[in-house]
This record gives sequence, structure tokens and C-alpha cells, in this order.
Amino acid sequence: MDQRLIVTVPYIFHVVGGAMLAIAATVASVEFTDGQLEFMILVAYLGPTIGIGLVWVKNYVYGAPLLFGSAAAGCWFAIYFFFINENPANVAAVTGDGAGAYQSAMIAVVVGSLVTAGAGVWLWYRESEGFRDAVDGVVRPSDSE
Repeated sequence: MDQRLIVTVPYIFHVVGGAMLAIAATVASVEFTDGQLEFMILVAYLGPTIGIGLVWVKNYVYGAPLLFGSAAAGCWFAIYFFFINENPANVAAVTGDGAGAYQSAMIAVVVGSLVTAGAGVWLWYRESEGFRDAVDGVVRPSDSE
């Protein structure tokens, strides 16, 4: 199986989660604070989109790390700002119509970005000898003593 398809499946799930989030946030009338929406659009969605595009043109040197890094950053941001930090866009602060859909969509975004980041690091490990050597050096240090 083509490894590009393997990393595209979690990316599609991530994008569907983002579409669900956009619809649910509109229905629930979520008020995002300064920079939250921009970060989610630019880093959590534009970054992985560019990364998957690079992967599809077989530029694994930049595509896989970008896919991993931007999806991981988006996952961290979503967990912190929408589940932990107290602000108007936190899932606990959203009430009324669409609150359940908003919470479900946010969970889909977190899971989708986490799996996308995992697929990105998997591809990066497979395609980059330098990254593979660095990871293997940490996981299985040599007995050079």
C-alpha cells in the first residue's frame, strides 16, 4: 500500500473534525478569544494541508515533519485552550443549542490531530535516515562504554 494513502486517511479524519467544529461552533455561537481561531486555521489546518500536499508530491523531507509538527501543535492548542484553560470557547463554558455537538467536534479535532501527528512522525521516521538514527540513538543507545 502506498504510504501516502496511509497518512492521508488520518488527515481526512482531521479535516472532517475541523468541518464539524466549524459547524458546531456556529450553531453554539462560540466566542473565540483573540488569536484562537486564527491559530486553529493557520497552524492546525493550513500547516497539515501544506504538509500532506508535500507528501503527495513525494517531498518527504519537508512534508512529514510539517505534517507532524503542525498537527501536534494543533492538538496541544486544542487540548489546552478548549479543555483546560478557562475562556469563552472552552467546552465547559459553551451552553445551549449545539453545546454537545461542539464538545463532540472538539474531541474529533483532538483525536484527528493526534492521529495525524502520529502518521506524520511515522512517515518521517520511515523516510528520514537522520531522524531515524536520532530516534534510535535515544531509544536504543549504543553500548560504547
